[in-house]
Amino acid sequence: MIQKKGATMAREEALKIGKVIADNWWANSRPIILSKQHIEKQKAWQQIKK
Repeated sequence: MIQKKGATMAREEALKIGKVIADNWWANSRPIILSKQHIEKQKAWQQIKK
């Protein structure tokens, strides 16, 4: 029982660490992702206009 509780705590801790890493990645990558999406939309719109 003690081992299981320890494993659960390790899992919760790992999930918290993973969330922090993911949040940091998203904060850094969000402007790049959004600008790429914007460029793709502009390209698509220019193809429609032609």
